Amino acid sequence: MRIDFHTHYIPRSVERLKNAHADWPRLAIEAPDCGQLYRGEAHYRTIDDRSWDASRRIADMDRWGLDMQVVSPIPVTYAYDCPSEAGRELARVQNDGIAELVRSNPKRFAGLCSVPLQDVDAACAELERAVRDLGLIGVEIGSAVGPVDVANERFEPFWQTCEQLDGIVFLHPERFPGAARLGAHRLVFSSGYPSETGITAAQLIMGGLFARHPKLRFVLAHGGGTLPWLLPRLDQVWSSFADLREALPQRPSQVARSFYCDTLTYDVANLAVVIERIGLERLMLGSDYPFPLMEDPPGKAIAASSTLDDECKALLAGANAARILGLSARTNR
Repeated sequence: MRIDFHTHYIPRSVERLKNAHADWPRLAIEAPDCGQLYRGEAHYRTIDDRSWDASRRIADMDRWGLDMQVVSPIPVTYAYDCPSEAGRELARVQNDGIAELVRSNPKRFAGLCSVPLQDVDAACAELERAVRDLGLIGVEIGSAVGPVDVANERFEPFWQTCEQLDGIVFLHPERFPGAARLGAHRLVFSSGYPSETGITAAQLIMGGLFARHPKLRFVLAHGGGTLPWLLPRLDQVWSSFADLREALPQRPSQVARSFYCDTLTYDVANLAVVIERIGLERLMLGSDYPFPLMEDPPGKAIAASSTLDDECKALLAGANAARILGLSARTNR
């Protein structure tokens, strides 16, 4: 079984939503195969029907030999900077649309929801609805709500809800503190997202997230970002300061193996580092379909590795995801 964990989707129903907020994410479909995404009045990205058309996605999966995609919202639609009520409405419409995609093709798609994380109580309620009522398998979140990092204690009820529901958490940064300095040269994509993922993961490790929530299933996008390369330094700092050792009994590099990661590194050598420091059985193929930065074909770095045998490649390409996400049992119902 071959599963692409990291793909994005937007239901066409989002187009009907209107809001005057300056940061409101807006979809405008101009033709059957072309649409535009805006943040307020500012153009964000041109997208095509792969973002909303199930048959187009299935055709691509068949062409690449993929059995399933896990679909998650397009991160610009988090809308964390919008009023809570508007965020709740957008999340509900997106989640209903993702659930309909999954219901119509349950052997080809599994879904992650969106939540209005600017309102923790509302986020918990929508996550519960998405998992229990809609059958989605978890949630995709950003790394910060305005200036507040998700490692902040205000989000503790959210982590409790994720763990209680056994829902997957997929961390995929979008807006984050300091992102404005990366506006030139598209550095936010090349450097910002992986750096932010690494910093956020380090905050969560050092803050004791997994000590409080040992059953939490937490997936990092983009091969864990910079986290695998930060771990030796995190260990050294931890070893050098008694207050850190008192707060965190285990080495950061040991705790890091509580995360899962996708394999989106674009590079065989980088993938080998992630495998070494996070663990072979905790990685899942991810491509970032259908966007310009996607790995094409999905799993290209896995296939190109000369050090991984066929059994290891099969784990990365789908067997891990089937086990971690419970997809084997789900698709056999």
